[in-house]
Amino acid sequence: MVTEIFDFDRIVDRHHTDATKIEGMVEKFGRGDLLPFWIADMDFEAPPCILDALRSRLDQRVLGYTTVPEDFWQSIASWLGRRHGWNVNTGEITFLPGLKKGLSLCINFFSRPGDKVIIQPPVYHSFRSVIEGNGRRVAVNPLILGDDGSYSMDFDGLSELIRHEKPAMMLLCNPHNPVGQQWSASTLRRVASLCRQHGIVLVSDEIYGDMMLGGVRHIPTASVSEDAAEITVTLGAPSKTFNIPGIVSAWTVVKSARLREPFFNWLSASEFNAPPIAAMVATRAAYACGDAWLDQVLAYLLENAKFAKKYLEEHLGNVAVRVPDSTFALWLDFRRFGMNQSNLVKTLICRGHIALSDGVSFGDEGSGFMRMNIGTPRAVLSEGLERLAGAFSGASSDVHIAEPMPADIKFVKMHGLGNDFIYVDCMDRALDNLPELAVRMSRRHVGVGADGIIAILPSEAADCRMRIFNADGSEAQMCGNGIRCVAKYIYDNRIVRKQRLTVETLSGIKTVEVHAGLDDLTDTVTVDMGLPRTAPAEVPVLYEGDSMVEQPVATSSGDVAVTAISMGNPHGIIFVDNFDNDIVGTLGPELENHRIWPERANIEFVHVDSDTSLSMRAWERGAGETMACGTGACAAAVAAVTTGRAKWPLTVRLIGGNLHIDRDPSTGHILMTGPAVTVYTGAYYPGC
Repeated sequence: MVTEIFDFDRIVDRHHTDATKIEGMVEKFGRGDLLPFWIADMDFEAPPCILDALRSRLDQRVLGYTTVPEDFWQSIASWLGRRHGWNVNTGEITFLPGLKKGLSLCINFFSRPGDKVIIQPPVYHSFRSVIEGNGRRVAVNPLILGDDGSYSMDFDGLSELIRHEKPAMMLLCNPHNPVGQQWSASTLRRVASLCRQHGIVLVSDEIYGDMMLGGVRHIPTASVSEDAAEITVTLGAPSKTFNIPGIVSAWTVVKSARLREPFFNWLSASEFNAPPIAAMVATRAAYACGDAWLDQVLAYLLENAKFAKKYLEEHLGNVAVRVPDSTFALWLDFRRFGMNQSNLVKTLICRGHIALSDGVSFGDEGSGFMRMNIGTPRAVLSEGLERLAGAFSGASSDVHIAEPMPADIKFVKMHGLGNDFIYVDCMDRALDNLPELAVRMSRRHVGVGADGIIAILPSEAADCRMRIFNADGSEAQMCGNGIRCVAKYIYDNRIVRKQRLTVETLSGIKTVEVHAGLDDLTDTVTVDMGLPRTAPAEVPVLYEGDSMVEQPVATSSGDVAVTAISMGNPHGIIFVDNFDNDIVGTLGPELENHRIWPERANIEFVHVDSDTSLSMRAWERGAGETMACGTGACAAAVAAVTTGRAKWPLTVRLIGGNLHIDRDPSTGHILMTGPAVTVYTGAYYPGC
């Protein structure tokens, strides 16, 4: 039998997937342009056998009420037996709707409001929140940190705590999160003995029990002694193990009939223990055929941990770290830097541009520590480690950073029919490295988010000058939607107080006319876009005739009839019957980069609605599909009239709205009229 080899070096783009580690970054860290190593899920694709099982179930098409088959329970029992040597009967298992929810259910069933519940920080932050959120009180018995970075339990403190606080429950993390330590059998036996002696229910969170590294064996708490079996409620899940936390599935094993029967009956009464279809299918597939994937991912994680430890020892010796027994996280000790926690976090965010889990979120005992998720491709981990080291470059143990915040860049977010740009006022302030700034600021999820940035600058020949940088950092000659917003900005902000303005662009000086509303602010703008250029050398396009009008261009989908026109920047216009089959997303990038365009081109797909109306989709050079393109709408109108499909004036309908396009009969210039809208103003911190 040939074992499939899984590629954990493959980088999966998790943008646009509602991934919490990306979408939740602004709320948690105050900014979205950080490299995320914080939330505890991995960046690896889920095992193919799980994905195949889910697809197969969906192919059945009917998603009705479902009875849990016996092999679902058997898959869990079999897994625990072969992976951990723990003999569990299927009758001792039931489903839970997530591990954190399982903690809450245990607290509500096994304790009463006001009862004390023991935790041992630094520990999984939800232990505290789920206790307090359910009206119970936290009893704290901190772990003891050794010189080698390992932890031990304070049994003297635990005994005192039990005697004075008389807790009803204890929440145990085994292996322990965030420190990644597997508790020894002797430690677990002592805990269980104390709990049974004092009538305490021991809830053992073993979600990382499957993720043991370097040959270390997981020891289920309930397996270490008769005392442990009698008082332990074990919680586990396939979610961390197989990177499927989005499919909420967990389970509990209760060996003691005294605890199990009333608890399971209570869960059943409210159907807390009824697995949804996706959870049932994914869990059964994971435990039935996920061994090979897990073995390989654990080997990869171990190498990641060793790689990180070696890198930090060589490049950032003041950070102490040990390879964990379990989990895909490192518990990093920054205490040698002597920083307070606030400055430590700011340094990592503002200098390193990296998001780690704050150590104090696991309790005050986590002060000076940070948790770093290493469940990611090694190239991403390497970048993160470089950023981490760079954040402390030149720092020593006595470094103190009060406010590592750089100067800010004021900006205005504006759009013309959804073609959105970030506008920076450089009339009195020069900005360096605008292409790099455009790339960073334009990112939709880790920046401000836009099709690019437009700098408004002084001009010796016009009222102002505009420079346009696309989201990929490339500079554009002209943007019809952008120039309308520039006119609105300088008019509404009283930089130039006249309605007829001139704007210098890389394609020449353009005249614009502002149409103000009743509030004397810009409503719409008419732009004199100048003469369209069709000579191949002026577009530019590699074509031997006088003009390229509906000429065949070879693509992977066959020949496409293209008309080449310049409106200060190159455009390729294709007339289509419809926009089906993702024609924009497939042909757009191919045609943008086709060899016929020496400088690449903007590509417009145009449907003729009538002789005075066009519908258009725009694939913009350096930005991809946008909601509107002003120069593209002008080029499309020229092409439609040139080929006899339309007449002046006409309306071009875009995703973002409509533009009115006309031709001045005396000059032949193309006139474009459309709205310009201010969305919001803000400040961007380029060095933070």
